[in-house]
Amino acid sequence: MKASDIQKIQEAGLITSEQGHAIVQHFQLETESRRFLVILSVLGGILVSGGVILLVASNWEEIPRLMKVTCGLALLVAAHFGGWWLGREGRHSIPAAGLRLVGSGLFLANIGLIGQVYNLSSRPPNALLLWCAGIAPLPWILRSKTQLLLMWIAFGTWIGMELEQPDSLIYFDGEARLSLFYALLGILISALGVLLARTRFPEFGPATEKFGLLLLHITSYPLTLTFFYGSKATAPGAWVVCGIVSLAAVIALCVNAGRSAFVPDRQWRWTWTAALLLVLALVWAGFFWRHDPVWDGFGRHRPGLHWIATPLLFALCVLQAQVGVIRRSAWLVNTAVVFMGLHIITAYFELFGSMQTTGLFFVAGGLGLIGLAFCLEKKRRALIERFASAQT
Repeated sequence: MKASDIQKIQEAGLITSEQGHAIVQHFQLETESRRFLVILSVLGGILVSGGVILLVASNWEEIPRLMKVTCGLALLVAAHFGGWWLGREGRHSIPAAGLRLVGSGLFLANIGLIGQVYNLSSRPPNALLLWCAGIAPLPWILRSKTQLLLMWIAFGTWIGMELEQPDSLIYFDGEARLSLFYALLGILISALGVLLARTRFPEFGPATEKFGLLLLHITSYPLTLTFFYGSKATAPGAWVVCGIVSLAAVIALCVNAGRSAFVPDRQWRWTWTAALLLVLALVWAGFFWRHDPVWDGFGRHRPGLHWIATPLLFALCVLQAQVGVIRRSAWLVNTAVVFMGLHIITAYFELFGSMQTTGLFFVAGGLGLIGLAFCLEKKRRALIERFASAQT
């Protein structure tokens, strides 16, 4: 339902203007209908931040040192002040969010500017860590989803750079293991999103969960590829970080399984939790699995972990689609369908060269999907009947 639908109901005389306004505010229907404007505002903020950085860089030698720092700080303060002024009393919230995003981007630019002018440090992860710490309070102060997503992106970028820094105590040598770490982080962030729905900031829950699931799907996809696995040297601290992230994810998932603000059915909560825990175990197996370059007699690699990863990640997508149906979330369903198609295409090319093997795989997979769809439909009808009996 959109804000325009509420307006039509109000014009029909079924609800008062006060009730219509309360419905729009409670379900954030106005924000949903202006999503395109939010996207434009975010893109505008990114372009302005990048443009200011390029303008300063193009005239770098002609600008005095003190003026560089002064102008940078002045632009930072002006952007945040403009965001506050436009967003006061709830007016012009979208342009205000864009200016605040500019301010957050200028904060990173000022860190780089001061560091370069005064030769403070040449270690990029330190600058990212300072930026992340500086913008971390903004989502909670401003109650801004845009700032929240920026905070997660900043944190992920920092820890990724730290893991790839050779002198770091948590050094991961190789993009493959870095991708697996991000998969663990995606599971943790998605679980934290469900927890946030039960706090003072419930509006942050869905955005955080979606970001985590998207990160999980993207970074776990390489597990379905034969050539992904390999052996790399790793600092001991990297395993400590992975262990901490995994332990936090397990705790958050178990808490969500006991009680969730998103999925009312207890059985489905535990099913979804078990699926994420299995993917977490798969990611850890990916850390230690070695690529087998030996080919079998049919011109393919011997069976490896990717043949476990492909059906497991496909099943995760199917379960996510069902959870999206239960929660009436089009994003969850659409994202699951996209990655289901991607896994099917990947499995086909992995089996390419033997039509018989591919045909058997498709037949078995199709029968499994039909059976799963039958079970899910029975469960859906049982849920509808349960909700109907509870209302009566």
